[in-house]
Amino acid sequence: MQILPHPALAHLVRHYLILDELQPVNSMHRLFADGNTGLVFNLDNAALCAAGNSPAIYSCWLYGQVKTFHNLSVAGSINWIVVVLQPYGAHQLWGVPAMEWYNCFFPAVEIVGTRIDSIANALLNAKQLNERIRLLDNFLLQQVDQRTPPDPVIVQAVQHIIKQEGMVSVESLHQSLWVNERTLERKFKLHIGISPKRFTDIVRLNSSAKRMQRMKGKQPLTGVAYESGYFDQAHFIKEFKKYTGITPQQYQAQARPLALNFLEL
Repeated sequence: MQILPHPALAHLVRHYLILDELQPVNSMHRLFADGNTGLVFNLDNAALCAAGNSPAIYSCWLYGQVKTFHNLSVAGSINWIVVVLQPYGAHQLWGVPAMEWYNCFFPAVEIVGTRIDSIANALLNAKQLNERIRLLDNFLLQQVDQRTPPDPVIVQAVQHIIKQEGMVSVESLHQSLWVNERTLERKFKLHIGISPKRFTDIVRLNSSAKRMQRMKGKQPLTGVAYESGYFDQAHFIKEFKKYTGITPQQYQAQARPLALNFLEL
């Protein structure tokens, strides 16, 4: 389930993702790159092992831009609220250069500080979903009160890339934004954590995943490939597997992904 944030947060938060697979699990899940970063609030006692670390229980995790995919070993019940941030949202909220936590998945206290524990406890004690959303809205609004607006070049670039479903060249971005290649690259690394080219590739891949979910296997992969801007089916399969670790056919076979880019293996 996705819930929109307070309107005053829309420039930083895409949505809240509610994951509540309450039956106990002891399994492997995969989170693949979607161009966004996020906060994962753990409302149960699930122990999470990410990126080769030892299993640990934290009230809140933070993840940066994902290089390809993370395998997450989960022991316990998945009862999470994920704050899915805009691609530049984390840098805007907490000021840390996004490239410093590229491909990282770690306890949020390391970046946000101990105030994250207060909101995590409040979320845990709130029993109604609407109350939890209100708490999250208030917490995040407090974080942005003293912040300046996001870099307009980055905002325009991200909006254009998403609108075009990743089917845009970096050269055309330079021209439309009136900014040179080096400046755009530097801004992307600082605010988003990855290069413009990698970001467009990830957006295109996720657009193809949405297309497959929407068509429910009724469209041949060749059609998905061409509509998503790939040269051919072989190119599509190669790129899809690079970022997700599975083929498009395997992705389509998932009975019910927990989210577009979060699967149980």
